[in-house]
Amino acid sequence: MTARTVTVVGARMRVIGSSAGTREPVLLVHGVGGWAENWRETLRALEAAGHPAYALDLPGFGQSERVRRARYFDAARPFYAELIVGTLDALGLAHAHLVGHSLGGAIAYTAAVHAPDRFSSLVLVAGAGLGLEVAFSLRLAALPGMGLLARLRGRRYARAGLASCFLDPRRAPEELWLEADRYVPPSLGETIRVLRHGLTLRGVRPRLREAWAARAPRFTRPVLVVWGREDVVIPVAAATAARELFPRAEVVVIPDAGHLVMIEQPSAFARALLPFLDRVAPLPR
Repeated sequence: MTARTVTVVGARMRVIGSSAGTREPVLLVHGVGGWAENWRETLRALEAAGHPAYALDLPGFGQSERVRRARYFDAARPFYAELIVGTLDALGLAHAHLVGHSLGGAIAYTAAVHAPDRFSSLVLVAGAGLGLEVAFSLRLAALPGMGLLARLRGRRYARAGLASCFLDPRRAPEELWLEADRYVPPSLGETIRVLRHGLTLRGVRPRLREAWAARAPRFTRPVLVVWGREDVVIPVAAATAARELFPRAEVVVIPDAGHLVMIEQPSAFARALLPFLDRVAPLPR
C-alpha cells in the first residue's frame, strides 16, 4: 500500500491503497475517530482479488486537514457527500464500489443517494444513521463540555474507545493501539463536532435521518449490509432499518464480532464482501 495526498473541498487529505488491479475500484470510508488503516486487512484482500482499492483519512481525522464550518450532512449542500464525489474525481475514478463503516456508512449512504451514477454498489458496515440508536457514550458528545473532557483524558480516552469497538479487545493488533495513540487525541475536537451535528442525548436526530431516508429510492444499485453480532456501539438491530431503506439489500451478520467487524473478523468480512462485489455488474466505463 502506498500513501498519497489529494486536495478535496479545500482540504489536503491522505489516501492509502493501491491502484493495481483490473477490476472495479473500491473506496473505503472509516468511522468517527477512525483513520484509513482501519481498512488495512480489507485493502489487502481487495488488492489480492484484483480490485484497485483506496481508504482515506476523513478531514480532521488521521493525517487529513480539518475543514472549518463544514456542513457535514446538511440536506441542501452535504459536505460529506461532496467530499466523497470529489475524492473520486481527485483519484481519477469515474465510479467505484463504496464501502463505509459506522460514521463512514452514513457518509457512504449520503454520497450514494446524492450522486447515484458514481457508485457501482454500496456496502454499509455497522452503518450509522440507519436506526436511531447509538451507544450512550457517543450520545454524551451532545452535552456541553464533553469535548474538553475527552481532550483532557487523551490517550486513555482513545484506548477505551477502541476497546469498546471489539468483542474481545485482545484481537486488536498492536499497530492499531499505537495508531490510536497517535491519531485519536488530535481528532477529538472533530469527533465531537461531527457527533453533535448528527446526535442528541436521545440518539440520531430524527429530522436529519428522515431527510436522508426519503432519498433512498435514488440509489438502485446493489447494497450489502454487514454487522458484527455483538456490536455494542450501534446495535445489530439497526440492520433491519437498512432493509426498510433498501428492501433488496443483502444482510450479513458476522458472529463473535463487535463494532470493528472488519478488523476483529477480517476473513469472515472478506467472505461477505468479495463475493458480493463479484456479483455486481460493473457500470459502463
